[in-house]
Amino acid sequence: MAPPTFPNGMSLHTIGFAALKYPALPPPPVNVPLSNQVGVLQHLPRTAQNHALAQIASQYLTALLEYQTSDDPTLHDPSLPQYYFSTAICLLNFLNSNPDVCKRVAAYPTLVNGVIEKFLLPDFLDDMKKVERPGGAHFPPATFDADFGSLLQFLSTMLLYTAEIESLHPRIKELIPNLRTWKKTYRHSPVRTISNAAERLVDQIQGMDPTSIAKIRTMQEDSLVCGVSSCKVGAPGLTVCAVCRIQRYCGREHQKMDWKHHKHICNKGLQEPATATS
Repeated sequence: MAPPTFPNGMSLHTIGFAALKYPALPPPPVNVPLSNQVGVLQHLPRTAQNHALAQIASQYLTALLEYQTSDDPTLHDPSLPQYYFSTAICLLNFLNSNPDVCKRVAAYPTLVNGVIEKFLLPDFLDDMKKVERPGGAHFPPATFDADFGSLLQFLSTMLLYTAEIESLHPRIKELIPNLRTWKKTYRHSPVRTISNAAERLVDQIQGMDPTSIAKIRTMQEDSLVCGVSSCKVGAPGLTVCAVCRIQRYCGREHQKMDWKHHKHICNKGLQEPATATS
């Protein structure tokens, strides 16, 4: 019913600003890169994380999708890290543990196919390693391994939703040799996600057992929560906000209770600090 209490002074505004205003950082005192903010969110207890995720996606999902598929110059300049692993995809990779988010991303096939297209480029990894990644005042820059692992993880999660993707990249099977190579090359990387996701992607591209896909998608349903944090109703009993199509409710009573807060963030995108809610 109330906004989530984000740790370390973070807020919905600092998260959205870092995702959508690259290369700028949120103003002090939380002038922290998005990857560091996401790292903090990933360590929240599961229930708190699910509520925070729903709040972030309610406000920013449409803005993130539109930004990532836009002509913004930073997304198309190979000399910038934003071209390889953008702040939008960084946040989407956190948000897509929510099945409602995945279905919305799947409705933008150019976004998913864009990741596949880049993975097919012969010099993609070498060029991705070379770019200089910005850090914060008190934070080291992200590493290549961390960004690469997150990008693989993002694609693997989205391939659970191929039925919702209107037209998947026709050359996706050409990724299989690369993925097998990456699995071996990065098996000793401190970022285990690289090897694990590369192996899983081979299975997915070759044709993962539909039963396994259904099982994983069912597990994702556990992240769906009523907007009233004290409510314990599970996913099968929840309806979705008709505007943002993210925030869930157990019924009209709790939706009405939550509207006092939700109306300020529902599909609003990035707002100025004076109007943004914490």
